[in-house]
Amino acid sequence: MAGIAKTVSENESLRRFFIPAYRLLARTVVFYPGPRVLATSVPKAGTHLVASLLKNFPRMMFSGRHSSLAEWALPGTRSDVAGNVPELDWDRLERALKAVNRGHFMTAHFPAVPELREMLQRLDYKTVFMIRDPRDVAISNAFYITRLKRHFLNERFNQEMTTLDERIMACITGLPVTEASSGLISIGQRITNYVGWKDDPGTHLCRFEDLVGANGGGSDEAQRREIESIATHINRPLSPGDIQRIARKTWSQDSSTFRKGVIGDWKNHFNDAHKEAFKRVAGQELADLGFERNLDW
Repeated sequence: MAGIAKTVSENESLRRFFIPAYRLLARTVVFYPGPRVLATSVPKAGTHLVASLLKNFPRMMFSGRHSSLAEWALPGTRSDVAGNVPELDWDRLERALKAVNRGHFMTAHFPAVPELREMLQRLDYKTVFMIRDPRDVAISNAFYITRLKRHFLNERFNQEMTTLDERIMACITGLPVTEASSGLISIGQRITNYVGWKDDPGTHLCRFEDLVGANGGGSDEAQRREIESIATHINRPLSPGDIQRIARKTWSQDSSTFRKGVIGDWKNHFNDAHKEAFKRVAGQELADLGFERNLDW
């Protein structure tokens, strides 16, 4: 199954066929008149893990929709070098959000834009915001962009950079916009754009490190607690047996974007230059999220 998903993910022709077909199928299936659910995160912070979790909930189905705000930008606009969100076609975005059936979920990389948060509340969405140690996010990004040919930065990562160290540094400090390519904002700026979800009343904050369980280097007990908390947030109470079953099935390499998915992989890749650069652009954000107490790491 993972091989099929990877083939579809990396083949644009297959994506154009299978994704709309799956969305059409999902629209015909109504399991439960509960809230719509949005799982959002900074790219490579564990969206696949939340999706794996929700797919294992009783009477819960993936809508087939995975999105970023850039898809809803008005023609001729794009995020600027500071990562500010471009002007959006809000009517078109609202139609897409409404197309998700109640009791279904979608995944996204949506920053915490106030207008979007208000729209989600009006459409009866419950949001799960996944956070992950941003140092691990940078490592995951470096491998992902280098590997995925359809990524908008893949060519730059493979032509302008020759080593993994260079690619990791780019994922930490960012890349400037060029005439031919969009850029990449720093990891600190990316965190800042998303962290507003923490204070949203309709949003549950979920830590990647709590959800991976022992197989990902975490704790099975923390994983079960997190599953129960998410179930409560989305109004889908689970029995102890359901929680155990979902916990066993959630952490999986059956994902087209899955590489390693464990806690603390940054320690295997960061050199001193990476550490200093990270502390400069995102050291305070790292501490604010509770992953470190200070810059002494």
